[in-house]
Amino acid sequence: MPSISLTRRALILSVAAAACCNIARCQDATDEPDIENVRSEQLYAEFAKTAASLQLSTLAENESFKLQDAPLMRFASEGKVFGSVYVWHDAADRLAMIGTIGSLPIQTLDMEFIELHLLKPKAIDAVQIAGLPPKTWNPEVESLQLKPVPDAPAVAATERGRLLQMRTIARHFTATMIHRERDNQLRLLPQPLYRYADPTPERDGAVFAFVWDTGTDPEVLLRFETLEAEGKPKWHYQPVRFSWRALTLNHDNNSVWTVEEFRLRDAPNQQTPYLTGLTRPLPLTDP
Repeated sequence: MPSISLTRRALILSVAAAACCNIARCQDATDEPDIENVRSEQLYAEFAKTAASLQLSTLAENESFKLQDAPLMRFASEGKVFGSVYVWHDAADRLAMIGTIGSLPIQTLDMEFIELHLLKPKAIDAVQIAGLPPKTWNPEVESLQLKPVPDAPAVAATERGRLLQMRTIARHFTATMIHRERDNQLRLLPQPLYRYADPTPERDGAVFAFVWDTGTDPEVLLRFETLEAEGKPKWHYQPVRFSWRALTLNHDNNSVWTVEEFRLRDAPNQQTPYLTGLTRPLPLTDP
């Protein structure tokens, strides 16, 4: 074997020692919890508790809404804002309400916020929302009727075909959010957040999300559903506000929906289908 010079031998020993130190550091790191991951999991668990605590039912039929236990999605923005998106169904297993339960860092606290939007165009029993300040939510429902999709194709016979149709129809819509007097073009996520289970041509639908470039927090939702019209199923849509900021929705460059900034979000009596506000400081424990 060729001899190794003292200088080269010293270099090899130095590299080996550094590698051992790196391995030791990695082993030490695995012994400690990932603090940020532990914190986010605690937050998501608290959001689930709040979602489960909401009791909603229609006013006339006394029909209770049922929470889908698993959230549609979890999101995080800049490592500071976290949230889970949930849906509630009616007795016919159609979408009735959608909401986000999330957290905002305010000073040294993680403050929970709630964001709800009624989807079913039927009056509900007034809901008491604990918070800062507490609110009574008694939303009007006249604006919740779904609208026919302009120039929509005939509803496809197959499940896959209808999904492709909805994705294509969704791309004809664009959404804008005004923040600090600037128009921000929102980005359409290519896959729906939600799709009806066991869909048929007479009963199918999905929810798509437009998000800001700061994360995957939905700002506008676009709901599609097949409803009977003229004796056959046809595509209908419903814009869903998911931000207190001013929003617009266009279809093929034609404005189809506009909402101003939601300035009454702290009013004690809420009558819009959209509700938002802070609820409580979250009781997190140190990892």
